[in-house]
Amino acid sequence: MGPKGVAVDRNGHIIVVDNKSCCVFTFQPNGKLVGRFGGRGATDRHFAGPHFVAVNNKNEIVVTDFHNHSVKVYSADGEFLFKFGSHGEGNGQFNAPTGVAVDSNGNIIVADWGNSRIQVFDSSGSFLSYINTSAEPLYGPQGLALTSDGHVVVADAGNHCFKAYRYLQ
Repeated sequence: MGPKGVAVDRNGHIIVVDNKSCCVFTFQPNGKLVGRFGGRGATDRHFAGPHFVAVNNKNEIVVTDFHNHSVKVYSADGEFLFKFGSHGEGNGQFNAPTGVAVDSNGNIIVADWGNSRIQVFDSSGSFLSYINTSAEPLYGPQGLALTSDGHVVVADAGNHCFKAYRYLQ
């Protein structure tokens, strides 16, 4: 295994993104395997370097697909629902997405590693905005999380630190 990202769903299942096998595994809290989906490839049901995972308020699994430059959303049972993003520098495009989080409104926040930015999408994957990082620029953002007081905290791998930015939901 090459676990990269982890999340816990509403049922207490542990969701693990495995970068080496390009799969997503679901485990019971006691570690027993419940299921898996994915595999190496470029189709909707496959990954090319999945990195991080989050679970939204509908208990859907949100996965960043690093080399396919997209974010994919699956049901709790692993059925493909939709994806968004493509390779590029424009709004809603990615150059290797990494960290992902979902806010209380269902908005999806994504760290865009190659473009050194954080983008915000609505629950259906439509681009909403960027997190303003101009005062403290990012260089290779990785994992991120949301705080209860309205900040997004991101691991800034290229600058060897973590940073917090104001994020108003």
